[in-house]
Amino acid sequence: MKRSTAIHRRRTRPRGQAMVEFALVAPVFFLLMFAIIEAGRFVYYYELLNHATREGARYAIVNGSNSLACPSGPMPDGRTSCDLTGERVKDRVRNAAFGAFGSGVVVPDPLWQPNNERGSTVTVSANYTYSTLVPVVPLPAITVDAESTLVINN
Repeated sequence: MKRSTAIHRRRTRPRGQAMVEFALVAPVFFLLMFAIIEAGRFVYYYELLNHATREGARYAIVNGSNSLACPSGPMPDGRTSCDLTGERVKDRVRNAAFGAFGSGVVVPDPLWQPNNERGSTVTVSANYTYSTLVPVVPLPAITVDAESTLVINN
């Protein structure tokens, strides 16, 4: 009987040991997993904002405020192809972001250097305040900035 009791004790000990090991390793594992997810989300938002500013800059070099393609009158929908205030460029940036940013993306007015003629440049910028999805470790809000500059060549 003595021998079977000793064998029985040895078989039950690894279960408790496994639970203790899991309790020690699990927080580190889940912290690492959430950190990888947050890093992936940050890179996604960063690249999406860069893509959106490139799309806005592409739109601006073709349909800028003093574009040579301005018709003498309004288009059938009541607009002209000119964008005197840069609002359509800003809308293009917001639309290119696929709504991922909601209303949190800030798009300042585009900047034409020195003017909107062939050979000049247009700079479109945007920024977004990124916050983590799972606040495991309290981090301050991170401002993501993106800027695209293209040369007007038509």
